[in-house]
Amino acid sequence: MNAPAPEPRRATPARIVADGEVAVGRFDRPFPTANLDEAPARHLLSRLRGGPLGPLEQAWKRLRLKQWHYASVAGPGLFLGAVVFDAGYVGVGFAYVVDRASGAVREWSKMVPLARGIAIAPNSTDGTSRFAARGFGEITFGNDGASGRRTLRIDLAARGATPALEVDLVMDEAPGAIEPVIAVGELEPGRWLYTHKAYGLPAGGTIRAGDWSARWSPGEAMAGLDWNRGFRLTETYWNWAAAAGRDRKGRPVGFTFTSHVPPPGSRYPTPSHDSANDSAVWLDGKVADLANVHFHYDPGNIMAPWRIYTDDGTVELEFQPLGERVEDLDLKLIVSRFHQPFGRFRGTLRGAGGEVHELDDVFGVTEEHFARW
Repeated sequence: MNAPAPEPRRATPARIVADGEVAVGRFDRPFPTANLDEAPARHLLSRLRGGPLGPLEQAWKRLRLKQWHYASVAGPGLFLGAVVFDAGYVGVGFAYVVDRASGAVREWSKMVPLARGIAIAPNSTDGTSRFAARGFGEITFGNDGASGRRTLRIDLAARGATPALEVDLVMDEAPGAIEPVIAVGELEPGRWLYTHKAYGLPAGGTIRAGDWSARWSPGEAMAGLDWNRGFRLTETYWNWAAAAGRDRKGRPVGFTFTSHVPPPGSRYPTPSHDSANDSAVWLDGKVADLANVHFHYDPGNIMAPWRIYTDDGTVELEFQPLGERVEDLDLKLIVSRFHQPFGRFRGTLRGAGGEVHELDDVFGVTEEHFARW
C-alpha cells in the first residue's frame, strides 16, 4: 500500500517568525533564531493585542507557551530519560533510570509554580537549559551548535528510599554527521509548534544512582534529543515512540514517531486529521522523514505488546513493555494523564534504498498522553 509522502524539506530562514508570518514545514537545518514566542498566537486574550491592555495579552501569551528540552540515553545495563519542561503555569524537572535487565525504575521529579528556576535554551542548538530547585537539585543541558557537542549533567538529592542521582554525559550531534528533524507545524489556526529531534546519536559518560552505575566510553551508548517550543492546543492527545540503539549488524539506528490519532477503543476523541509532522527514522546517521505512523495497542492493557507501523512497510515494529511511568495529575487548569512504558523494540526499519535493518533489542519508550494546559 502506498503511504502518504512526507512534505519535502525547505531551506531554513534565519527566523521562525518574520514580519508576523510563521515559517511552516520541514526544514533542512535548525533555526538560528527560534523566536516562535513572537508569533501572533491565538488565545483567550488575543483581542487585546496592540491595544492599551497589550502588556496583559503578552503576559498571558507567555503562560500559553510550552517548551521543553528532553534527552534519553541507552547503554549497556541502564537507560536514562530526563527533561526540563516549562509549561508556563508550572515547570517540571524529572529524571529516571531503568535497569534494563530487570525493568526496575528509579525516578526523581519536581514541579514548581510558574516555571520558577527553569531556563530553556534560546534555540535548539546553543545555550543552556536548566532546572534548579532547593532540596531537589539541578538538571542541566548544554549545547554547542558549532561542534554539535551536547552535554547532560544531573545532580539530584536522595529522597526516602530513592538514592541521589549523578549524571555526566556527552552526546554528539556533529553537523553533517547526523541530520535532525526540524519542523514547524500549525496545529490549528494560530497554534504553532517548533520541534528539533535527533535519535541515534553516539554518547558516553557516567551515571550513578545508588548501587546502579554505568561508565560508557564515547559511542558505547546511544542517545536521542527532543527540543520543543510552541503554542499547543488547550487539550492535546498524542502517542509517541522513540529509541536509539544498533541493529543486528551493529549499525546505529534511531527513530521518533508521533501520532495525534488515538487507537481503537480509546476514550479520547479522534481528530479530523493527524497534524504530526515530526516522525522520522535514522539509519547509519541518515534521516528519512515519514508521514503517518500508526500505533496499535490495547488502551486497557498498556503493558501488552504494541505494534507500530507505516502503510508502506518502512516501519514494522513490535514493542514489548518491561515497566512504565504513570501520571494522573488534575489541577483543573492543568491536567496531565500519561502512560509511558519503557522496554524493547523488535522488527524492521527500511532505508530509502530498500535495505532492511533488523532490530532485536533496541531499548526505548512509547507513550499515551492527554494534556490540558
